[in-house]
Amino acid sequence: LHPNCKVWRAPKGQKRKGRPSKPLQPESPSLKFVIEKMAERNMLPVIYFIFSRRGCDKAVKELLGSLDLVSIAEQQRIQARVSISVKENPEGVRQGIHLDALKKGIASHHAGVLPAWKELIEELFQQGLVKVVFATETLAAGINMPARSTVVSALSKRTENGHRQLMGSEFLQMAGRAGRRGLDSQGFVVT
Repeated sequence: LHPNCKVWRAPKGQKRKGRPSKPLQPESPSLKFVIEKMAERNMLPVIYFIFSRRGCDKAVKELLGSLDLVSIAEQQRIQARVSISVKENPEGVRQGIHLDALKKGIASHHAGVLPAWKELIEELFQQGLVKVVFATETLAAGINMPARSTVVSALSKRTENGHRQLMGSEFLQMAGRAGRRGLDSQGFVVT
């Protein structure tokens, strides 16, 4: 752990009378809480790995109304780049909440997104204009999107045969995205 970081702990559960106590699963902090704390500690930009397309898009919706991670100047740069994309490929730009979120420095990146939109997200992330990308693990391999931090939302994932623990190589691939060569002396990984 970084010396300035504190560990968040879930509140302690209370015993129920008359029932045997069963260990409570710790409750995860909200997305907003995690991103706000990371922003306070200068840990952005971040790739936040969630293991489903639906989960990535849901996370964007959850943050949309509560956080604005870019300055006015950055927002203007994002808008200018989006305008160019709309002129070049109007069908390639996601409208609605995804465009609104992008203007606040928040995006999702997964196989269900059109290639033109993915390229725009990657470009803006590399320029430091997108601060949070919610992505499936496919982003961990083969794309040049270095981040100061990564968040791995769970240590297990759904497969065709149910849930299974992440393999060490999968975790290392995602964690390895943390720390930008030449920009960061260290990277941060949050699970």
